Amino acid sequence: MGSRDLGLIGSAARLEHLIRNRGDYSHVHVHARAGHLVVKTQDSQGAQAIVARATPIGAGVYDLSFRTHTGRWEPMPISGVMEQIVEGLLDLLGPYLDRTNLR
Repeated sequence: MGSRDLGLIGSAARLEHLIRNRGDYSHVHVHARAGHLVVKTQDSQGAQAIVARATPIGAGVYDLSFRTHTGRWEPMPISGVMEQIVEGLLDLLGPYLDRTNLR
């Protein structure tokens, strides 16, 4: 883990907690990686899929991006504090996080 990720560990735990408090999302995990908060799902077989990432842009504000099927990161029209990121994540990418849609 890089030194820039050390400061994000607490933020990753907080984002994971906020997501899990919004519904049946115990299978969603958030990790600090390469200066981002990476949101992953894990199916019942243990396979993980990266869905999105929140990138800190300063003063507790983040930008949200999603990962395409090709592995490319695409920005989303969501920026804000962590609660706004969670709301946008669940509103726009909810089906990708829903346990029933995991393969």
